[in-house]
Amino acid sequence: MKPKSKVLGKVRELILTPEQHTKLQEFTTGQGGYQSLCGRVYDSVKARDGKLIARVYEADMDRIQKAVDRPDTGGWQDLFREIMAANK
Repeated sequence: MKPKSKVLGKVRELILTPEQHTKLQEFTTGQGGYQSLCGRVYDSVKARDGKLIARVYEADMDRIQKAVDRPDTGGWQDLFREIMAANK
């Protein structure tokens, strides 16, 4: 069996505000196909040097980037647009 990091690819770190972290938690439940994605990102968050850092695997980052690039509107897409813009 391959190590998880080999299967899911590289990791990107994203800095979240406490408000974004709380909002992300809200998207871990409910209807739609995004709960598991939001749950993985939420579960990866650790505090480091006074910042909240999410470690996002490449496979999830690709899905997030595609959602952000599309004109779709929705709570989780808008949240990740905000997070991505702040992490450029």
